[in-house]
Amino acid sequence: MSLIEQSSGSSFTISPVSDVIGAEVVGLDVSQSLDPETLAIIRDAFQQHHMLCFREQTLEDDDLVAFSSQFGPLEVYPEKGHTKDKIEVYHVANVSLSGDHLPAEDPTVIYQRNNGRWHTDSSYRYEPSLASILYGIEVLPDEAEGGGTGFSNMLAAYAALPDGMKAKLEPLHQVHSYADIRRLEPSIPPMSEEERDAFPPVTHPVLRVHPDRDYQRSLYFTSNTSLEIGGMTLEEGKALHRWLVDYVGHPEFCYSHRWRKNDLVMWDNRVLLHRAIKYDFARYRRVLRRTTIAGDATVMGPFWPEARAAAGA
Repeated sequence: MSLIEQSSGSSFTISPVSDVIGAEVVGLDVSQSLDPETLAIIRDAFQQHHMLCFREQTLEDDDLVAFSSQFGPLEVYPEKGHTKDKIEVYHVANVSLSGDHLPAEDPTVIYQRNNGRWHTDSSYRYEPSLASILYGIEVLPDEAEGGGTGFSNMLAAYAALPDGMKAKLEPLHQVHSYADIRRLEPSIPPMSEEERDAFPPVTHPVLRVHPDRDYQRSLYFTSNTSLEIGGMTLEEGKALHRWLVDYVGHPEFCYSHRWRKNDLVMWDNRVLLHRAIKYDFARYRRVLRRTTIAGDATVMGPFWPEARAAAGA
């Protein structure tokens, strides 16, 4: 059932779109600055549902930046050729910034192909991102296959793990490396010296602890920057990574968002993985714009003093 919220004389609805992830927000114009009451309602809904889709928005890049900045500072993107006018706005598309439909071998398209792997945005940063916000400018027609965005709930995935697997994962870490995208997709041009200096490899615990969620745990890993888990032999780490990728794709953890033109989708990178769902790059155009809300802390793992205290250790 939809929940109708009243704020400063206006009304909008927030309705869950699945049992595990997401809600749609209808009737709220996010091109206008949100008053404190509305912003608090949206923050609460975001914390509860992890993903919000604001329907029927009309936004320019300035509007997208203004809306996003209400939730925190924005990241700037390392790939300078993928931004236009504003370095906080990333061009997610198989179409060039000048409007040309790009061939499958173009690096811009290959980046999108790599995003078909389960991942969490900006995990290659020492303080990974809080949230991503994506605006649908050109989307696939209804009859087309694919082109959506899949989400997987890492809180639910962790909770459903057998106790033995939870214990196995507890001490493990994964290296997250922006450079390693080239290992997975060798045709992407090498990083510049400036990019290498700005984004050295980092390591994060595979189990993430969330102080703002009463120290709940979630899985935290990626498959678009590396394909191994550290803390064991290389082959064991690769095998465990393959198992995790398969596991988080189970339907009971997942929701697939079918894009409509002018959707604005905001999701929590701390507790969700996402992936672009494959489509015919040559036949269809797909253009979205993304901002990313910066994180403000390193990833807390199970052995942090606060996490151990919360667990009664």
